Amino acid sequence: MKKIILLLLLAMAGAMLLTGCASNADTLPSPTPGTGNNMLSPLTPAATGSIENPIQNPGTTTMPESTAQPLGNTVEGAQKAAQAMKEAVVKLSEVDEAWAVPMGDTALVGVKFNTQYQGGADDRLKKMVLARVQSVDKAITKVAVTDNAALVTGIQTLAETLKGASSLDDVNTKAEDMLKQLTVYSE
Repeated sequence: MKKIILLLLLAMAGAMLLTGCASNADTLPSPTPGTGNNMLSPLTPAATGSIENPIQNPGTTTMPESTAQPLGNTVEGAQKAAQAMKEAVVKLSEVDEAWAVPMGDTALVGVKFNTQYQGGADDRLKKMVLARVQSVDKAITKVAVTDNAALVTGIQTLAETLKGASSLDDVNTKAEDMLKQLTVYSE
C-alpha cells in the first residue's frame, strides 16, 4: 500500500513538473518587418475584392493596377516619410534620437546612440535601420547611417529644412552634397 501511494505521489509530482514546462507562447513565427512575408487572409478585401472571378466573367482576369508612388516624390510625402522614418528608427533599443531625410531610393539617417550601446554604426545596425526605414517606404533600398556628431547635425538641419520646404530641389541638392560624405549601405 505504501508503494502505491509513493508511486502515485511521484506520478503527480512528475505531472506538475511537466505542466510547468508548457508554454503559452505563440507557436506561429511573427513576421519580420520589411521581409514581405505578409500573408493575406482569404477574407481580406485585398485578397478578394481586387481580382475579378474568371469563372463568373470569362476573359476578364485583370489584376489591380498599382498607383502607389514612393512617399518621397512630393514635399508632403517626403515630410511624412521623414517623420515616420525617424519614429521607426528611434524604436531601436540602441538609438536615443534619430533624424531621417528620404531622397529617391536612399535615406540619410543620423542617430545618437543611448549611453549603453558601444557598437557604433556597424553593418548590423545599418541593416536594422534599413529594415525600419523600409517599413515606412518600400522604395528605399539604401541608407546612409551616421553617428558622427557633425554629420548628424547636418542631417538634423536638413530634416528641419525639409519640414518648411516648398520644393524638394533645394533639399535634394543639400542631401546629395551630404551623401558624398557618407557611406551608403544596401542589401
